Amino acid sequence: MTDSATPVPQPAFSPLNDLETLLMAAGSGGAEARAAFEAAVPGATLWAVLAEGEAGGGETLRLRTVTPRGGRPATAIFTARERALATFGEGATVEGFDGRALIETIRVNPAVLNPGHPYGVAWPPAALSALIGAELPDEDARWPTHLALPKDTPEGLVEGLTRAFAAEPEIKAAWLALARWKDSDQTGFYLDVRMPAGSAQLPGVMERALAEVTLDARLDVGVRTPEAPAGIGLEIVAPRD
Repeated sequence: MTDSATPVPQPAFSPLNDLETLLMAAGSGGAEARAAFEAAVPGATLWAVLAEGEAGGGETLRLRTVTPRGGRPATAIFTARERALATFGEGATVEGFDGRALIETIRVNPAVLNPGHPYGVAWPPAALSALIGAELPDEDARWPTHLALPKDTPEGLVEGLTRAFAAEPEIKAAWLALARWKDSDQTGFYLDVRMPAGSAQLPGVMERALAEVTLDARLDVGVRTPEAPAGIGLEIVAPRD
């Protein structure tokens, strides 16, 4: 017999949407449950927290990161707005993104899903790429083997990149080059960016830059510190302090 005066324990994590239901099932299930969750992630809305001082709605967007013990800074993303607020506080500015678009732009760095909550995932770059069906090349193949000044670029690409990148002061320089890689016979474009280590604003900046661009070619993004040598290609952002 149950004492009606005894409170019924509540789960520490109650799903707020279908993605969270799949996440919980993946946490206690087998390979099939994990595969179902991973298949749903790109089509879901994922939430991220704007860096302190960002108002949102402008040309730039910097995202908060977390640093696991002994690890490197990782972009903090969430399955619901409420999870983000619980982690970073009610005053945090939270914005929703198309899952595929967000993963595409952050996948060269690690990400942590739902940091501070009982159900979450730590994704290295290769796992993020796998979520959207993109293969992350071996480290020595990720950098282009050939770079050149492009004669032609997709309509609106240079304009969109210039507008979005120039408005972000942490981006100290950027170049867009025609590129070829060891792992591909096709040419594409390589965006060579200079910015301080640990910055995580590129997802929002790239989303805005490419919002009206039809891109049917590979576009890889590489980030190096501002002290690195100048890049090759079209100057998107001239070197600045």
